[in-house]
Amino acid sequence: MRQITTLLKAVAIFAAIATFSYAAWDAVSPSTNAEKVDTFSPFLRSTSVMQRSDEVSNAVISASERILAEGGGHDDDEEDGHGGGHSDLSVHVTYEEIYQILVFLLVATGAGIIFELLGMPALVGEIVTGFILGPPLVNFVPYPEAMVLVGEIGLILLLLEAGVEIDVGQLKETGTRAISIAVVGSCLPLAVGFAIATAAGVETWKGALAVGAAFSPTSLGVAAKALGAGGMLNTPVGGLIVASCVIDDTIALIILAMFQVLVKDDPAIIEYFIPLISAIGFLIVLGGAAVFLWPNLIEKKLLPKFKKEYRETVMFTIMALLLIAYLPLLNYTRASYLSGAFLAGMSFSQIHSAHDSFIKHTHQLMIWLLRVFFAASIGFQIPIKKFGDPMIILWGFALYAAVAMKFPLGIFVPKFETTEKGASFNPKLRDFLVTSLAMSCRGEFSFIIASFGLSAGLIGEDLYSSVVFAVLLSCVTSPFVLLKTIKYFKEVKRVYLEGINPLKNGDTDGKMNLYVHIQIKSRVEWGMQEKFRKQLNELGLVTMEHTTEHDRGGVDSLVNTNIYARDNETHILLPTIEKQRAELKALQMLNDSGLGLSKKRNLSNNSLQDLIAAAGDLNEESEKTMNNETSDIIQRVQEERKVVNAREKEIKEAFEAVFPNGHAMVSCVDWNPWDWIEALKMMSGDAGGKVTREYLLDLFDRIDEDGGGTVDEEELFSALQDAGSQITRDGLRDMIAMVDENNDGEISRDEWKEAVDFFIEYQEAEGAMGGEELKSVTKSLMMDETAHATVDGTEHIQHSSDEEEEVPQVTYGEYDC
Repeated sequence: MRQITTLLKAVAIFAAIATFSYAAWDAVSPSTNAEKVDTFSPFLRSTSVMQRSDEVSNAVISASERILAEGGGHDDDEEDGHGGGHSDLSVHVTYEEIYQILVFLLVATGAGIIFELLGMPALVGEIVTGFILGPPLVNFVPYPEAMVLVGEIGLILLLLEAGVEIDVGQLKETGTRAISIAVVGSCLPLAVGFAIATAAGVETWKGALAVGAAFSPTSLGVAAKALGAGGMLNTPVGGLIVASCVIDDTIALIILAMFQVLVKDDPAIIEYFIPLISAIGFLIVLGGAAVFLWPNLIEKKLLPKFKKEYRETVMFTIMALLLIAYLPLLNYTRASYLSGAFLAGMSFSQIHSAHDSFIKHTHQLMIWLLRVFFAASIGFQIPIKKFGDPMIILWGFALYAAVAMKFPLGIFVPKFETTEKGASFNPKLRDFLVTSLAMSCRGEFSFIIASFGLSAGLIGEDLYSSVVFAVLLSCVTSPFVLLKTIKYFKEVKRVYLEGINPLKNGDTDGKMNLYVHIQIKSRVEWGMQEKFRKQLNELGLVTMEHTTEHDRGGVDSLVNTNIYARDNETHILLPTIEKQRAELKALQMLNDSGLGLSKKRNLSNNSLQDLIAAAGDLNEESEKTMNNETSDIIQRVQEERKVVNAREKEIKEAFEAVFPNGHAMVSCVDWNPWDWIEALKMMSGDAGGKVTREYLLDLFDRIDEDGGGTVDEEELFSALQDAGSQITRDGLRDMIAMVDENNDGEISRDEWKEAVDFFIEYQEAEGAMGGEELKSVTKSLMMDETAHATVDGTEHIQHSSDEEEEVPQVTYGEYDC
């Protein structure tokens, strides 16, 4: 009997807990959608939830004590659960609520697409959807707090992804400049925002600091997307901006941790330092583990213990466990829990398969969660009705001065490219403006800090509205102007290159600058790209294109740098079709005389000039079999190749000097950015088998989409892109100029026929001289007599003789046409 009584009391206590938990929560929660949504930021909401939990706990305790005192009885009038109505054991939503959520998500998606088409970030359209359909205006969306909660889960995943995508090698490669841009870029807007907030009448320094801090962070996502759309993400200046944004966001996380102390009325002095010490300490300790401990432990020790098909699951399980562990660890030690998400992702940044797997499996989920974040977590907190007050708009424009404080950051950008004095194209000015505009892009952190200031009572609603207006203005203007600036300088560069292109100038002496492709494969070193820039300047090389690729191997990652440059100190004959045809005939005669191709060197993988130069000096007997014109061509080519090879050796040795330990593989070969042979080969890729003359002539009509009888730049560019070419606009114009005999900027049918005829001649000669299918004629594979390079302690050797060792060869980045 005593056991039954105890059991009944336990059941009564459980029932009381369940009933009064619901009642207490209902008492402190909004009951209808019409009530104002709580504007706590993620960092303050944890405090709010704790307060509510205390209220719920007190209600439960009181109810439990009362039931125990009454002996566990119940009201006979209560429903027994078998009657009508919804049971408390189920959660019910109506069709209308489902429909409203669906409409909200679809409108947010459509608005994002529209704003992207207008040259602005999609997040602007999503935020606009949020404040129009959400509580600030129409109040159409049901369960707004639930939507905010889902959105903030998206924010956690965004920080997790940011950690996974961090490239430690890139941070090391950019050197102190990225640190300078990030630190100055955080301090200047904070100081100006603080001053403007004080002028606006903010009474406390804490409130003014909150306003200034809202303008400190740069949105890496917005900046990177704009740079990618403009084709500058993988350039040296793009890498510098990305590295600066990563450091900038890290500073923002530390600022957020500090604000947890600022909400207190009279904190002890030591309390101001606890979040700072905690945030920086964990960034050092857990960040160090993410770089030096976890990659080796996970990739080399844990994952190999599982079958290949299970490794991805194991890796995501470890990532989830780290996330679950780091979030409370950073939160309860007074650092920001978002730092925990960032550090958990960073622990996998140096694991080669983690980045691709994370993007593959979370990409679509991230898109939707972030859409909800910007539409709900941010959009629901936009005080759109306040924007009707002229004073709020006026102060919003005044606060935009804090955004403008990012503009001077361009002074930290080195001169990655050089041009002649007085040239119309100024790459230094371009990089200055691109860096300044990219660093002025605002996003999620700015809204979060402003929302925190409002929720904590540090700033009033009017000033909060002005801050939000200034941030929104930056979200719209910065990426839009950034893309316009990139496009403008691309056009200026096009005109500049067209002006110096010898193929377009009728007053040339028949010569042009040498173009070279420099490839450096090495371990990352501090400030490495700036060292490359100095070498280019000293050698008189003008950068046409400069890209870098990292293997995500941490602080010692392998970097593959490709530089395409114009040599202002070396000149060669123009590679017109007429000149190439003459060289082809000379090579055929060399081959007939027995002085030409060997089985190790054929027309499939060497340039005409290289093969002629490799034949050696002509003897009297061989000269008798050739006419004077052919002999002159051979001698001219051989003399030119000696000059070119000597120059390439000089460039190669200069870049090798950047690595005193010799742990780098450097190559320098001449580069033809306007090769018609390779272009026609690519465009005829769907012909199957041997490409005929008739097919290539018919190809003219297929490319000539408007039927105008000529192929213009856009039509040829589209055809090459469809064929898979990565040709640049500059290279395309050079190709057109090469066959454009009347200099009208278009290719006529006769000019196309001339290029096709040479292609067929070349293909027939290639087949007759022992080669297989045409692979790449534009690249010279000739190096020094014996070239040595070491990467990871492994010596790579290439010989220019016919006998070649089977050793690991450097893989050259493709640059079609």
